[in-house]
Amino acid sequence: MNTPITRDGLEEARNNLLATALGCFKTDPNVLGIFLGGSIAAGSADAYSDIDLRILVKPERHSHFVEQRRQIPKQWPGFLFNEWVPSAQHCVSHFQPFGKIDIFYYDATALTPSPWYRLPIKILHDPKGIVADLVKRSEGLQFTVEEDDVDFSISKGLAAAHETYRRAMRGELFYAQTLLDELRHHMMQADDWLHDRTPETAVMAKFDRRASGDVLAVLRSSYCPCEGDAILAALRSLVQIYRNQVLALHQKFQLSRPVENDITALEVLP
Repeated sequence: MNTPITRDGLEEARNNLLATALGCFKTDPNVLGIFLGGSIAAGSADAYSDIDLRILVKPERHSHFVEQRRQIPKQWPGFLFNEWVPSAQHCVSHFQPFGKIDIFYYDATALTPSPWYRLPIKILHDPKGIVADLVKRSEGLQFTVEEDDVDFSISKGLAAAHETYRRAMRGELFYAQTLLDELRHHMMQADDWLHDRTPETAVMAKFDRRASGDVLAVLRSSYCPCEGDAILAALRSLVQIYRNQVLALHQKFQLSRPVENDITALEVLP
């Protein structure tokens, strides 16, 4: 019989996993800095939060760490499996009983100031002050939303809406459900942009707590059975709110893409 997962047990296992990772990296002379990001650094973690670990390494050894990113965690107690993206410089590793650690490997000399380093950071190892200096040089930098970001999101949101309808009408209901989720994602992104929420907000408050009331309500009510009529009804309810979001995005960001085309693209949906 499996041992029940408890919150205290999860937190203890996470602390042990972080200690193991630190013990591995701090003793390596090629590691120049270690810091935490995410909810643990922000002080908003719960028992199910993962470890967001960032490792700064010497430039001549960076490729080695990236190549070994899947092998390193396998040496630690409780390892279960990895998830990764080819050619990426990070790996997410899962551990018993229900832990997760996301490790990024950075070339220490390639780091430049960024508003991302204004997010809560907990420095764990910084013998040469590289991380502290990076954080200091990032002070005052602001997150900005580029027109291309909004342009891309609207196109993907419209495409998800159209493809949901197409798949539902074909009876491809499982696929239609996944496309509804993609539309929901772009609606959530639009809601954050329209209310000037930055990644700092996302660290401190998950979408369930930071979302606008009308958006949250329609998202909640849109989860439906895997039936064609139910999926189409959910799509209609989402599109009604998304139409207002698209109009507001055009107004807020003065987009060069034709607003008439975007509204027409939504209105063609029955």
